[in-house]
Amino acid sequence: MRYVTNILILLVGLVAFSQTQEKTAVDSVQYKRTYGLRLGIDAASLIRTGIDPEYNGFQILGDYRIKNKLYIAGELGNENIDRNSDRIDFKTSGSYFKAGIDYNLYQNWLDMDNMIYFGARLGAANFSQNLLRYDYGQDNSYFPVFTNVVDREFKGLTAVWLELQLGIKVEVLPNLYMVANVQLKRMITEKTPDNFDNLYVPGFGKTYDTSEIGVGYTYGLMYRIPFFKK
Repeated sequence: MRYVTNILILLVGLVAFSQTQEKTAVDSVQYKRTYGLRLGIDAASLIRTGIDPEYNGFQILGDYRIKNKLYIAGELGNENIDRNSDRIDFKTSGSYFKAGIDYNLYQNWLDMDNMIYFGARLGAANFSQNLLRYDYGQDNSYFPVFTNVVDREFKGLTAVWLELQLGIKVEVLPNLYMVANVQLKRMITEKTPDNFDNLYVPGFGKTYDTSEIGVGYTYGLMYRIPFFKK
């Protein structure tokens, strides 16, 4: 009986040792990651261009992996707004560039290459604004509303802001990625028209007198040009 017990103990020990060695072997496998340049287009701005008659714009997306979880990233775009409302009519046109980093918070399995990332950008825009008309006064029976037709263009306007992003990049086909993110922005500095404010900043969005905070979003597709693996 004691002999049988010793045999069973030995077998259990061998099985446990075998499983440990197998797990160690699996854990020691290091899947090589692809390094390359990813470029893409923001579908949100293209869709908005198609459905919003007052908007025209595009945005190019890009990133490059410098470490396993760290990327340099940026966006380049152009926006044109021709806004007509009850209180004001204006046009804004210009280009912008955003540059920064993305850090992947997601631990990929095996040879997967997806991202749940946190990103930071420094954005800058150069644009012009054409103020066409604005109303002033109280809209009631005691004080009439006055319309001031201006039709004046302000050129050489600039803006700089800080932007935080939270998003995903999912590989749907080899080297083809679906991208989506949300953005929180804070204006750092801006050049405004004389005796007026910027109403829209390309890349930043709407601006408000009482707040320097903006929000945004992106969704689109990116393709990676693979350079090497390591």
